[in-house]
Amino acid sequence: MDSTQYKRNRLDELRRYFIFMKERFGLIGSSFMITLFVLAHYGLVYIKSDLVIETHLLFAVILGSIIFFVKLRLYDEIKDYEVDLIQNPDRPLPRGLVTRDELKEGIEKRIMLESILFYGAGIEAFSSILLAIAYSLLMYKEFFIGKYIRPHLTTYATSHTIVTFFLSLAIFSAFTQSFIWNLDGEYIFFSLMSWLLFNIFELGRKMYQPFEERDQVESYSKVWTRPGATLLVLIHASLIQWLIHKIEFFKDPLFLMIFRIPVAILLLVSLLYLLLKKSVTANLYRNYSTVFILLNYVIILFFLAKAALN
Repeated sequence: MDSTQYKRNRLDELRRYFIFMKERFGLIGSSFMITLFVLAHYGLVYIKSDLVIETHLLFAVILGSIIFFVKLRLYDEIKDYEVDLIQNPDRPLPRGLVTRDELKEGIEKRIMLESILFYGAGIEAFSSILLAIAYSLLMYKEFFIGKYIRPHLTTYATSHTIVTFFLSLAIFSAFTQSFIWNLDGEYIFFSLMSWLLFNIFELGRKMYQPFEERDQVESYSKVWTRPGATLLVLIHASLIQWLIHKIEFFKDPLFLMIFRIPVAILLLVSLLYLLLKKSVTANLYRNYSTVFILLNYVIILFFLAKAALN
């Protein structure tokens, strides 16, 4: 293959990859949310310990975390391929825009990249990200019991979203230069809170009105019924409120009052979804599950930044 043909192939690969990312990951929006996620960890470490975290380390952890989430997206595309051939043939992989071999190669490259980026933060961060990677690979293989857990949507999803807990611990390890077993208990509570936030995102994006449900396509509103599914989300939100009280900095009354606002909005959106059986209210609920994460991290970052500047 001459150099001209090689360049053409590379450009075509990049073009296809860009389309894939645009359709299945939403690089700008997702990167923004992940950046907030990492910055919240950074801010909490700074406030609690006054550690000086170098800028290049912060950017390495943000980039490594974005790569980690992209890798999770590639996992899902491969795992869902057989189902998507029937139910979602217009997605990039079923329609042939990319191949499974290309996605598998992409997974391998991203594991190497995220490992290198976290290794730059020290052996503590490296060991922690290896734990998160190991758990993610178990997810990829569906814990070798896929035929047993796939029919149980909530169990399946929850076992997968736990990976965000391990990633959160790895981020704290990177910023504190501590092994996981030496992390402050408040960081553990924050990591649990982050997992619950991502679980709300997962639950909320698969909520529909009865007339929107599709045969052979699982949803939480179908499994739990609409009232049951919204109650499950609200229980998650309540647990987040409980966990935030476990962190000394966030016991400030003003913070706690403002931190309840996203939950109040969630309750309102839930009532609209339940009372008005229209596609617009279901769409509102699905969209707010993303906004809910953003609001929580924005509020947390605002108060952390305010304290840091004082």
